[in-house]
Amino acid sequence: MIPMLLLGAIAPAAAFESVAQPFVLEDYANLYQASEFDTGWFPAGSPLQVRFQIVSEGGAAVVMEGEGQLSWPDALTLSLTPEPGTGALMMDAALAAVTSIQFDVAGYQWSQEIDRRSLDMDGEATFDPFLLTGGTPDRVVATWEGNETTLIDWALDVFTGVSVEFTMDLGPDAQTTFRGANWWTPGGAVASATGTSLVPVEGLPTQVVETSFVGQWDSNLDLVLNPVFSVCVVVVGCFDLVDVDVPIPLAGDSFQQEMAPLALAFPLPLLRTDYDTYDFGEVTVGSLQNLELPISNDGDLLLEGIVSLTGSPYFTSYPDAFLAAPLESDGLVVTFTPESEGPFEATLTLVSNDPGAPERTVRLTGIGVPPDESSGDGTGDDTNPAKRTVITSEVGCGCASAESHAAAPALLGALGLLLVVRRRRPTA
Repeated sequence: MIPMLLLGAIAPAAAFESVAQPFVLEDYANLYQASEFDTGWFPAGSPLQVRFQIVSEGGAAVVMEGEGQLSWPDALTLSLTPEPGTGALMMDAALAAVTSIQFDVAGYQWSQEIDRRSLDMDGEATFDPFLLTGGTPDRVVATWEGNETTLIDWALDVFTGVSVEFTMDLGPDAQTTFRGANWWTPGGAVASATGTSLVPVEGLPTQVVETSFVGQWDSNLDLVLNPVFSVCVVVVGCFDLVDVDVPIPLAGDSFQQEMAPLALAFPLPLLRTDYDTYDFGEVTVGSLQNLELPISNDGDLLLEGIVSLTGSPYFTSYPDAFLAAPLESDGLVVTFTPESEGPFEATLTLVSNDPGAPERTVRLTGIGVPPDESSGDGTGDDTNPAKRTVITSEVGCGCASAESHAAAPALLGALGLLLVVRRRRPTA
């Protein structure tokens, strides 16, 4: 049985959809890879100096989920819809810091690396994909604001009567910003959160659509060093305390990066019929001839449609809708029953959810002839067997439902032939 919903769905402005295809987007950006900074020896001219060398490495990862959908009938339209709450931006970076010290006091000179350590930086933010223009939000930020950390707290008796005290505090600030730049699709770039793209119809059971997402990455890593040190020499005394802030813009980057392409496979219906035209040939007036027309679905999605006839009223069809599962067939019966002499024609129109051919037509022709000009059996031209061939559908969902429809005209035709025979009998 054809669902009642089908009749309303197959309309000029109807919208059909394929099966939605879920996907996951994943990407990693090397934002802080091998960024180096060397303070050099400072303060300049001081008898006690420090050198701080920093190397950063790492970056950030992003994950987003969504689904792709193809809709039609005007054209195959690709839409890419985010799954709310599935976006995650994760910063994963580290600092390698080396601290060295040197002094030159009263003829005493000394230089040494006093500390080497690694400092992890991490931050995470969740969001709704895909951060494109017009979306909410349209960007996401992951921040690592480490509290001021004491990297060095060090004291040393260098020589007898000479001591050094040194502390180093670090105030880090790392930030990663991510937003969507656009989708690359077969129809071009889509930068809007609500944008769609047209896809050329390939006429395949399943159409593969390749698309990729482009993200915009921005990052910065700023450090503030606060070294504090003093020196005491017994024979000279203690030098004044040195306390300075050293801002270090260690790393900053801004670039676009394309994620790995997605290949989304969308199953589609694919209608096939055996005829573009069909000639019933000569049929005796008052008689009928049937064509059982199979409608096959060579696609991977359910095929559904409706049937209409225009032209001569002597052509009829039944039923007025069809439905075929993937790689299955349905069918309908087309009948030619001329009620007068002469040539007649009509157009059978199949409107379906096949995006490659949403409307198919079959041209029907036939000639009504009087009984004495026909072959005498009321079935048409005996000299052309092709015209008398009855095409049997592989599945009977449409054709089977038409059997009772065809039986009544056939019975009427048989009665008509009986009356003709009786009229031909000679009178006593």
